[in-house]
Amino acid sequence: EEVSGWQKKLSNADSVISIWFEVQRTWSHLESIFIGSEDIRSQLPEDSKRFDGIDVDFKKALEELVATPNVVQATNKKGLYEKLESLQGGLTLCEKALAEYLETKRLAFPRFYFVSSADLLDILSNGNQPSVVAKHLSKLFDNMVKLKFEEDESGEVTKMALGMYSGEGEYVDFDEPCDCNGQVEVWLNRLMDRMRE
Repeated sequence: EEVSGWQKKLSNADSVISIWFEVQRTWSHLESIFIGSEDIRSQLPEDSKRFDGIDVDFKKALEELVATPNVVQATNKKGLYEKLESLQGGLTLCEKALAEYLETKRLAFPRFYFVSSADLLDILSNGNQPSVVAKHLSKLFDNMVKLKFEEDESGEVTKMALGMYSGEGEYVDFDEPCDCNGQVEVWLNRLMDRMRE
C-alpha cells in the first residue's frame, strides 16, 4: 500500500514537472512580447489582458513552489496540475492570437514572410523608429543594408528617407524623399515604391 502511494505521488510529480516546463517555456517566450511591446498590447488588447492574468497566476504558483523545497510535496498540491493545464490553455490562445496577428502583417507586406517571427516582432514593435527597423532591411530586400535619413536643424534624424545603401557601400538617392511615418508595413510599401522609381 505504501509502495503504491509513493508510485502515485512520483507519477503525479512527473506529470506536474512536465507540464510546468511546458508552461514555463511558453510563458517566457510570450512574456517579452506581451509585457514588453506596447505595439502588441495595443493591437491585441484582449489577449494582453489574458496574458496579464496568466502572468500573475504563474508567478504566484512559482512563489508557492519555491516556498515548498520538497519536490514531492510541492508537486502533489491539490489542484496544481489542473491549474497548470488551465495556464497552458490560456497561453495557447495567446500564441494563436499572436500568430494570426503576424499573418495579417505578412499579408499586408509579403516580404515579412522572409523574416522569422522573432525578427518580425522586433520590426513591428519598433515600427515607429525607422532607423531601428533599418537593421532588418537586408532580410527584406536584396542587398539593401541601410537608409540615409534627412536630419533636422539640430542634427536629429527624421523619418524621411533620402536614399539607400547597398552591402558594398554604394549609395542611391530616391527620386523624392520617402515618408517613414505610420504603420511599418505601410511605410515599407512606400519605400518599395521609391526604390522602383
